[in-house]
Amino acid sequence: MAGTFLGKIPLFGLIVIFLAPLLITPLVLAFEVNLIGQVLIYGVVTLMSLGTIWFSNFITSIIQARLGDSSRGNDIAKALAMVVAIIVIIPMYGLMFFLPTMSEMMGMDAFLALPSTWFADTMSWFAVTFNGVGLTGSQVIGFGSILQLDMLTSTALMSGFVLLTIGLALGMSDRVFTIEAGVRTEIVTTVGKENIILRGVRRLAPGSFGSLMVTHFKDFMRKAQNLSKIFYGVVLATILPVIMMSIDIGDEGLVLGDMFVTIVAMMALVGAMPFAGAGFLESKDQLWIIQGTPHGASRYVKSRIVTQALIGIVLIIIPTIVLNLLLEMTFLETLMLIGLGYMAIFGGMLVSTGVTAGNPNYEDTKSPAHQTNVMMSVMIAEFSIIGVMLVDIFVSIVLNIDFFGIVENIFGPGNIMFGMAFIGILAQWMIGGILVWTGIRKLSSPDN
Repeated sequence: MAGTFLGKIPLFGLIVIFLAPLLITPLVLAFEVNLIGQVLIYGVVTLMSLGTIWFSNFITSIIQARLGDSSRGNDIAKALAMVVAIIVIIPMYGLMFFLPTMSEMMGMDAFLALPSTWFADTMSWFAVTFNGVGLTGSQVIGFGSILQLDMLTSTALMSGFVLLTIGLALGMSDRVFTIEAGVRTEIVTTVGKENIILRGVRRLAPGSFGSLMVTHFKDFMRKAQNLSKIFYGVVLATILPVIMMSIDIGDEGLVLGDMFVTIVAMMALVGAMPFAGAGFLESKDQLWIIQGTPHGASRYVKSRIVTQALIGIVLIIIPTIVLNLLLEMTFLETLMLIGLGYMAIFGGMLVSTGVTAGNPNYEDTKSPAHQTNVMMSVMIAEFSIIGVMLVDIFVSIVLNIDFFGIVENIFGPGNIMFGMAFIGILAQWMIGGILVWTGIRKLSSPDN
C-alpha cells in the first residue's frame, strides 16, 4: 500500500506544483499574507494532496486486489483504476454548475460536511490570520460568522480526516492483500476468429508488414487498461473546452477560436497518453527477435505508427461529435478541429512511440521506466504545442517582432489561434520525428 502510494507521488506531485499557485495566489495577494501564512497555506495544500492521493490509492488498491485473482481481472482492475478518476470528475463539475441552486435549496451549511470544505476553510483562516492589510483581531474573529467553523475546528477536522484515512487503509491492508497461489497463477489463452477490421488490415497490407500491424492491434486492444486510457483522454479532451466555454470573461465570454490551441493540446494528450509505454514490447526475447531480422526495429516501429494512425481516426471522431453538439460549432470550425485535432493526436503518438522505443519498459506498468515514459510523452506532446505561445512572448519582448502579426498575415485576420495551433503541431511533429528516429537507433543497438 505504502509502496504504490510513494510511486504515485512524483507524477501527481508535479501536477500539484503547477496548479497550486493558481489556487493560492489570489488569496495571498488579496490579504497580503506574510511568509508564515504562505508556508502554512502551502502546507495545507500539500496535506490535502497527499491525503487525496493516499485515499484514492486505497480505493483503487481494494478494487485491484478483489479483481486481481486472474490476469484478466487484474487488467480490468487497472482499467477501473483509471476510470475512477473520471467518475469523480463528473460530480465535481456538477457541483460547479449547480452549486447556486443547491445552496438555495439546502443552504450553505450542507457543504460543511465535505472534507474539501475543511481544507478550504483552514486555508482561509490562515490567510486572514496572517494578513498584511491591517485587519484587527475583532475583524478576524468576525470571519467566523462567514466560514461557520473556527480555525481550530477546521484544522482538527482536516487532520482527523487524513489520520482516519491512513489508519483505515493500514488497518485493512492485511485483509485486502493476500499472498497465496491460486487461480491468479493460471493463464488461459483463447483464440478466436479475427474480426472484419483485422481481416481488412491484412488485405490492405499483405505480407509481414500487415502481420505486424495486426499484432499491434491485438496487443493493444485486448487489454482493458489501454482502452480505459483512451476513454480517460477522450473525456478530458471533451470536458475541458466545455468548462472553459462556460466561463464568462467580460461581456462576450470565450469563443472557440480563443482556446483552439488548448483544445489541440488536449488532443495531443489523447494521442500520447494511451500509447506511452503500453503494448510495445513484452520481453527482451521479443526485442532480440526483432533485432535479428533485417531492418527489424525500423519495420516494427513504423508498423506500430501506422496502426496508431488508424486508431487515431476513432479518437478524433468522438470528441469532434461531442464538441460539435455541445458548442454548436460551424462547419468550418468542425473541419479545422478534425484536421488539426487529428494532426495533434498523430503527433502525440509519434512522441510516445519515440520515447517508448528509446526506453522500453517491457509491459511492466509499475516500473520507473513506464512512469517516465508516460510523463515525458505527455509533457513533450502538450508543451511542444503550448510552447509556441511562449515563443511569441520571447520574440515580442526580446526581439521586438510582432509574431502574432506575422501569423495573422499568413493565416488571415481572425485566424491567429488556428495558425498558432498549426505552428505548434509542426513543432510537435518535428520533435516526434526526431524521437522516433533516435528510438529506432536505440532499439537496433545490441546493447539495448
